[in-house]
Amino acid sequence: MSMSPLSSPIPIRIHRPRRRSRRAALAAWLAVAGLALLAGPVVPDVDTLDVGSAATDSSDIAATITLPGPGDRQVLPAVQHPFSAGEQLKFSVSYGPIGAGTAWLEVPEVREWNGHTVFTLVARAESNAFVSTFYKVRNRIESFWDRDGRFSRRYFENRREGGYKVQREILFDAERREARYSDGNVFPIPPHVQDALSSFYYTRFQELPLGGSIVFDYHASRKNQPLQVKVLGRERVRTPAGTFDCVAIEPLLKAGGIFKNKGRLVIWITDDERRMPVRMRSAVTIGSISVTLQKYRAGA
Repeated sequence: MSMSPLSSPIPIRIHRPRRRSRRAALAAWLAVAGLALLAGPVVPDVDTLDVGSAATDSSDIAATITLPGPGDRQVLPAVQHPFSAGEQLKFSVSYGPIGAGTAWLEVPEVREWNGHTVFTLVARAESNAFVSTFYKVRNRIESFWDRDGRFSRRYFENRREGGYKVQREILFDAERREARYSDGNVFPIPPHVQDALSSFYYTRFQELPLGGSIVFDYHASRKNQPLQVKVLGRERVRTPAGTFDCVAIEPLLKAGGIFKNKGRLVIWITDDERRMPVRMRSAVTIGSISVTLQKYRAGA
């Protein structure tokens, strides 16, 4: 899952005074959350954003989900074509009742890249005019995802968060099982590894056991980790884009990161062949973030 609507694939250190203002920290959470429709892995570490050190009790973000009963072993079957080129999903990002910005998940095209057929996956987030007055965000993440093998071949990010700007790239050489970073460093990877964005799209294909979980390999921060996606239960979700019967999922990095007893991310995807994300909620020490589907366009 990325399964994005949250540890970072690449360490992100935002240079700031030692005592950063609370509203700037909030803005960072809000804007980056819009990039993370799956995925917790996209969002920088809690300590990096300075939102507080206490563990967060975030159980209420999943309180409305209908959990499977004892002995209920429902399994959503794997799907073969949950999305196609041309899919575009637009989301609002808010902190409580306060609008913070807009996010998009897009599959612009299928293309040939270095002799391989890949999906181009794109996640974008922009802070709105109000938030931009004190913390402007313009973030874009891209993944070249092997169409047939369903693994990452290239990850790229272009981030502007306040006064911080960075462009970074990871090239995944599946044949040599290496990840090459833009600074020249090379790291070993397992077969069929996912990046921060492709992990969400990969989850959309998978068999999902209610009350259970799936686990797959994920590469971030120059190391490989198992990414577990829990399948929590069902809920009907109303959004400006429509009302959807959904299954709620929760990504967890076993090696730590943002889910190190400091927060939680829950994502609602449609209980149909599309597995389309319609809502994401993340609780943090100082409140909760919501990412809600506003409109969508199916692919060709």
